[in-house]
Amino acid sequence: MDPKFWLERWENGETGWHRDEVHTELETHWRKLELPEKSRVLVPLCGASPDMAWLAAQGHEVIGVELSRLAVETFLKRHRVYHVAMEELGFRTYHGGRYQLWCGDFFATPADLLASISAVYDRASLVALPPDLRERYARFLADHLVPGTPMLLISLSYDQSEMKGPPFSVPPAEVERLFASSFDIAVLNHASALDETMRKRGLSALDEHTYLLRRKPIAGAGA
Repeated sequence: MDPKFWLERWENGETGWHRDEVHTELETHWRKLELPEKSRVLVPLCGASPDMAWLAAQGHEVIGVELSRLAVETFLKRHRVYHVAMEELGFRTYHGGRYQLWCGDFFATPADLLASISAVYDRASLVALPPDLRERYARFLADHLVPGTPMLLISLSYDQSEMKGPPFSVPPAEVERLFASSFDIAVLNHASALDETMRKRGLSALDEHTYLLRRKPIAGAGA
């Protein structure tokens, strides 16, 4: 999937995946991560998600990474975030309030920034990626997150023959395959998410899965 695909979707207003409301699974399960206030929360492929504003309202520092400059600036405008923009480390970055928003390639996110993360929130990142990039995404997180770092992950599963993604189907078996070697995985919820929009795209069923992942200790560390 070419980055141009996502940039054009934002430019053309084709953002059917965007929600104007905070995701109920975030509100329901976030406390299970047991984070103190002022924790740094990474939101990969963050778009203009209002979930970031909810996380900031809980007292956290939100580190969003997004390819589309339009998406980032849309979020800042909607939430009236006074900010300073600059160019650093190959990204255009926006600093303001409880936000650091990095505009650029997620896989180029600086290692020292990722090492400072206290938690990850993924509602629409994994399911936005085709299979080869999902493999890379899981490895990238495993390579850069400090052991013990929790991740609230929301994925979708459906008959992929009924609809061309994104969002792609990432069923529980694939979540296990991608993450089990480096993360402990707990299932928090499983429910139908089929709505009229997805019916119109051809789906007969759509399930949403919520997980709590936690980076395992690195084998041999400290030995």
